[in-house]
Amino acid sequence: MRKETQQAVILAGMALLMWSTVATAFKLTLRTGTPAELLFVSVLTACLVLIPAGFFQARKVSISLQNVLKALGTGLLMPLTYYSVLFVAYDRLPAQSAQIINFTWPVFMAAAAMLLKREPANMARIFFLLISLSGAIVVLTRGTFSLKGAEDLPGSMLALGSALLWTAFWMLQSNIPLPGTLRMGLYFSGAFIVMIILSASGFALIPSHSRTWFGGIYTGLFEMSLPFLIWQKALEKTRSVAVISNVIYLSPFLSLIFIRTFLQEAIHPSSLIGLLLISAGLFLQMNLKEKED
Repeated sequence: MRKETQQAVILAGMALLMWSTVATAFKLTLRTGTPAELLFVSVLTACLVLIPAGFFQARKVSISLQNVLKALGTGLLMPLTYYSVLFVAYDRLPAQSAQIINFTWPVFMAAAAMLLKREPANMARIFFLLISLSGAIVVLTRGTFSLKGAEDLPGSMLALGSALLWTAFWMLQSNIPLPGTLRMGLYFSGAFIVMIILSASGFALIPSHSRTWFGGIYTGLFEMSLPFLIWQKALEKTRSVAVISNVIYLSPFLSLIFIRTFLQEAIHPSSLIGLLLISAGLFLQMNLKEKED
């Protein structure tokens, strides 16, 4: 393995480790605060990291006001709506269920890419994606394949909806020609501006509990900003994007270890089976795509 690829894998592993802890952090923080309070602090923290990094990256790039406004407006979708829905799902569901159902976002992204004809579609790829969706059904219904078996159906629908929102964001943001880090900083800035207006209008967004502040700062750092910057650096250091991309599929498995250790959640057999089905389907369809390319 080339030295640059080794460095990229190490960086990707660092980002992976950060993302693996956040499901536990969400749940711990929501014990003392509301989803809205967690969102307020985490988005503020992400802004403080991403905006300086974004302007440093873009200091030699021509930036149009129109594209800046597009990025600020996109912040209404992600992070504002996406994380609002995701945090409410975590508030209602066990952490293991919320994070595994949310992990269907690569499935919806792959399906969207085929529907938009950005990537080739064939029966094998569709079959593999259906395997992944069957895993989500196993987790949602806790292995009963009946909606009556769902632990919290509205919460499960919210977790699934968050994956769809992420796909919508992915489709929308690809049309904004700005450097990646600056774009992310503007998304979070747009969301934070809206939250400041909502707070001034009387909505309870500012936490009173110190643990909520700590959890929000942790989320802003290790979910929303630092892993993104490290992941970008990893992609810059390797030509083998596939090697780096495959690393992300380890995240939900590591996350289950943190959930079991720190939240003391007993991992339900349906969670493991569902996650294995989701991951297997994604891995198979992604490697099939690589062979086709």
